[in-house]
Amino acid sequence: MRLITEDYKHCVSVLKVNSLKLLSSSSFHQGLSAGSTDVNQYKMENLVEGLTYLYRVVANSYQLDSCNEGIRNFLQAGVRRFDADVAIVTRPVSQQRYEVLACVGDDEKFYVGQHLSLAGTLCERVINENETCVYSNLHNQGVHSLTMAYNNTPVGAYLGTVVKPANTEPAVVCFIRAQGLEERRVGLGEYDRAVYSDEDVAFLELLAEGVAFMTDQQLAQAQRKLTDQAMFALGSVKTLDEYLEQARLPEVFGVPARVVEVLERRIGRAPLSIGHIAEELNLSKRTLQRRLQQQDVSFADLRDQVRFHYSIDYLIKQHLSIDSISASLDFSDRTSFTNAFKRWTGLSPSTFRKLFRDYV
Repeated sequence: MRLITEDYKHCVSVLKVNSLKLLSSSSFHQGLSAGSTDVNQYKMENLVEGLTYLYRVVANSYQLDSCNEGIRNFLQAGVRRFDADVAIVTRPVSQQRYEVLACVGDDEKFYVGQHLSLAGTLCERVINENETCVYSNLHNQGVHSLTMAYNNTPVGAYLGTVVKPANTEPAVVCFIRAQGLEERRVGLGEYDRAVYSDEDVAFLELLAEGVAFMTDQQLAQAQRKLTDQAMFALGSVKTLDEYLEQARLPEVFGVPARVVEVLERRIGRAPLSIGHIAEELNLSKRTLQRRLQQQDVSFADLRDQVRFHYSIDYLIKQHLSIDSISASLDFSDRTSFTNAFKRWTGLSPSTFRKLFRDYV
């Protein structure tokens, strides 16, 4: 069996402590966000490549058609890593029955929404004891797997751990091999019984965090959809023409008009801070602020209106990504732009695009 050093164990423990959700917003992870989420392009047996893939799935989650796709990406990564036959995410709905939330592998035996009787199985143990269960060879280790409960799927090796979404009940993510891991020859007449390593356990638990993150995102999407429907019903969502009127460029004169002109010229090309605008107008920052105050106008309001105007154009007509729009309008990040757009319209940029993309 591969020797795992204390230094390596420490690194693994650090990885396990840092959640995927936090890593997705780090500068390190932002650098990975442009990478592919095609699992076939990664060597899952390599821990670094495997973890990089998990991080990229989270970073690119906003580009996925649905959070279910992200969960399937995680399951496919685990199937590759553990050489598993089946991967299942399941949640107890009663003392005896579990509902399948996601699955990869044998489509004939498992499907989303299916109810399984998992009483007395390793899945039940994972949930009840809130622990990770890893068995490299159930037969050699004297563990009864109750294969009937898995729709007669043979269970020779099993890895499972708890999925802990923030806003829903816990679930289990598990990977099943029909055959236990076999012995490997390491020398003349010498054999090493194959077992899952600390690396595998770390990968499994981080993968479960990713599934939990996607599950929370899925719930949030459903809640936003209900909110949007309610807003339409109450008349709090305006027509596109009303938003376009609201987002018209400010009709100002003198120094404010010059500020708007410079802001428009710099959008997508240069920073939009008051210091940069003042410099281009050959004014000090304080002088520019004073000139604007004399006309009861603030720089922040002018910049907001210009950003609002162009954000609708970028969202509806040019179909730019949210990240591209954030950068073009000189927001510090995607979240800052989203918060500003919600302040202007009451809707997130992605919701706004979905509502009005067919109107132009």
